[in-house]
Amino acid sequence: MEWITTHWDDVLTIIGGVVVVVSAVVKLTSTTKDDTVWAKILKVLSALSLVNPDGSVIGKKADK
Repeated sequence: MEWITTHWDDVLTIIGGVVVVVSAVVKLTSTTKDDTVWAKILKVLSALSLVNPDGSVIGKKADK
């Protein structure tokens, strides 16, 4: 557990890189089945995220 807390930035960087690469591969394939599966995975990752799609932090109201 200590390793994860020490290297949390690295873990997030790797996850972000995997998302970018998989998104590119999914867009390059000719089938739509993988697009559907990847969209569901992204929806789960978004639900676990601490940042809203507009860039604001969850739990805080965005300044308008």
